[in-house]
Amino acid sequence: MFGELSLIEFFMASPTMIVLAVCSIVTVGFTVERLLYFKATRHDTKGFMAVISKKLKSGDARGALEYCQQSKTPIGRIMAQGISHFSRSRDELAQRLDTAIDLETVEMERNLGVLGTMSNIAPLLGLFGTVVGIIRAFADIARTGSGGGAVVAMGVSEALMTTAAGIIVAVIATVFFNFFVRRIRTRTAHLEDARENFFSLWGQVQSKREVAQAAAPAEAARERRPVQAQATKKQEDPLAAVLS
Repeated sequence: MFGELSLIEFFMASPTMIVLAVCSIVTVGFTVERLLYFKATRHDTKGFMAVISKKLKSGDARGALEYCQQSKTPIGRIMAQGISHFSRSRDELAQRLDTAIDLETVEMERNLGVLGTMSNIAPLLGLFGTVVGIIRAFADIARTGSGGGAVVAMGVSEALMTTAAGIIVAVIATVFFNFFVRRIRTRTAHLEDARENFFSLWGQVQSKREVAQAAAPAEAARERRPVQAQATKKQEDPLAAVLS
């Protein structure tokens, strides 16, 4: 493929190709890591919130919290924070949920900077390898004093191979970087929608609590009235017997 040089010998003769090979390994490695992360944390936000809503409306806050903790997903960790501070004010609850969403976003964006860097520097490394290959070709011409194809073949091969390798690494890094950015935006939007649904649920539960607390004194008063009436009747009966 490279004349009398094998692939390994060609890599050893071209330091730029070694750097690009390392870049390709790093790109593929972090791409696989992010794919596994997004696959492991995949969830149905609407279905999850439906279960949480049902448990909280039935008064099973502990069951809702356990369900969140067992999910091992971003929505589960965020809702666990909300349920743990369910008795707080809306502002405090909003701060907790916003912080939880920010932390999950940071976790989703982890290692994306590496892919972005690879997509930017790989073409530059390929261009650098091209320049080095052309320099080597002209150096071989100057050393031999002739410009035959055999003389410049190694330099030109290095120039073309480094350019192609840089483009390949950059394309892979750019495609998956944009894919992950899109996935993060979608998930963040779903998490923010779940946060608003949680606030709506929080408002409904708080309203029920206020109604129950307001009705408690009246209910207690109604329970005391029969007791008072019975006591009054017991007091009146002996008096009526005497008057008779």
